[in-house]
Amino acid sequence: MIINNATLTALRVSFNLSFTMGLGKAPRVTDPFVTPVPASTKVETFGFLGDFPIFKKWVGPKQIKALEERAYSITVDDYEVTVAVHKNKIKDDNLGLYPSMLEGIGQDAGYLRDRLCLDALKAGHTSTGYDGQFFFDSDHVINGVTFSNINTAGTVEPWYLMDLSKPLKPIIYVDREKPNFVSNVNANGQNDHLFNLGEYLFGGEARGAAGYSYWQTSYRSTATLNAANYEAAKQIMSSYTDDNGEKLGIVPTHIVVGTSNLAAAQKLFEAQNLAGGESNIYWKKLIIIDASSRLP
Repeated sequence: MIINNATLTALRVSFNLSFTMGLGKAPRVTDPFVTPVPASTKVETFGFLGDFPIFKKWVGPKQIKALEERAYSITVDDYEVTVAVHKNKIKDDNLGLYPSMLEGIGQDAGYLRDRLCLDALKAGHTSTGYDGQFFFDSDHVINGVTFSNINTAGTVEPWYLMDLSKPLKPIIYVDREKPNFVSNVNANGQNDHLFNLGEYLFGGEARGAAGYSYWQTSYRSTATLNAANYEAAKQIMSSYTDDNGEKLGIVPTHIVVGTSNLAAAQKLFEAQNLAGGESNIYWKKLIIIDASSRLP
C-alpha cells in the first residue's frame, strides 16, 4: 500500500469509525445516581447551601439563602489511551487487528464516566464533600444537630441506599471534554514522532472528574444486607432535617450493590414471596442498581 494523504485520511476515518462504534457499546450503570455538569475550566467550584433547601411557611421577611454559603471544588483530570501503528504495517497492509483494537479503546472510553463515578462512590467514606466532612460520615452537623449516613458495624462489601427522586443526584460528574478520537496524522503526513520512530499514533482523549452533592441523599453500610439493616438505614435517612428541624422527606428509592451483595438485594427486593410462601413486604420497594461489573 502506498502511503499518501488519501491513504492516511482513509485510515484515520476508518479508525475513528471503529472508536465511535466502541463508544456506542458502553452502556453506563451509574446514570441514575449521577448529575452531569458541563465544565469550562480545570477546577469547577460549586456553591452549596448549608443544608438541603425545602419550602417553608412565609412569615415576615424571606429567609434568603446564598449558594455561596459552602464552596466545593472538583478538579478535572486528563485521560488518554494511545496506540502506535508503524508505517511499515500500513505499507504492508497488515492492519487486521487495529480496527478491533480501536473499537475496544472507544468502548473503554465510554466506560470512563462509570469508572470515575463508582470510584468516587467507593471512596466516599474517605473523601470530603461540600460540608468539609467525608461524604459518608457519622458526624454531619446541621444547625448543631449531628447526623450519620454511614454504618461501619459489619465487614461485608458496602451497599448504598439512595434517594434518587431529587433532581440533584448524589454524585456529580464534571464533563470537561467527552471522549474523542485523536491522531497525529496531519495534512502532509509528517510529524516529529513519525520521523524519529516511524509510527503513526491513534487513540482517544477525555477530561472529567467526579465529586459529591448532598450527603443526605445517600447512605453507606457494611452491615449484612437484610431486612433489619435496611429498615434501620431507611429510618436514619428519614430522620434528616433542615436547619430549622423540619424533615427533608428523604426516602430511599434505589440500592447500589456489587458482586457479593447482588443476590441478597435480589432476594430482598425482587422476590415476591419469602421462602415459606408468605408475601415479601419489601418486594419492589427499591430499584437495584447492579454495579457488580465495576464494584468488587
